Amino acid sequence: MTDKINTDSSEFKIIENKKDEPQYKEVSKFVGGMVECVQFPNGDLLLLNEEGKLMQLPLNPEATALWRATFTKDKYAFGYDDFVVGPAILIKKQALNTWAN
Repeated sequence: MTDKINTDSSEFKIIENKKDEPQYKEVSKFVGGMVECVQFPNGDLLLLNEEGKLMQLPLNPEATALWRATFTKDKYAFGYDDFVVGPAILIKKQALNTWAN
């Protein structure tokens, strides 16, 4: 029996305090699989399902808006038009502890 994957596209958490930083197993369960980490230029860390697009998870509009506001066409040659699918967690730079190591 497998756990149901969290595929609610509105699932987007922002962690702003070190005491709330999740462990890998918690993140893996939340995103529904292997965890991909994307570090933003400001030091924040986005955690999402590494195979989310292959699994055809639904679009995550909040995480996609953050992605596109960060990786703009005028600053980046590629990736500016990418999108995020499935549940995602943003850990703010000041909240990073174990994920920063």
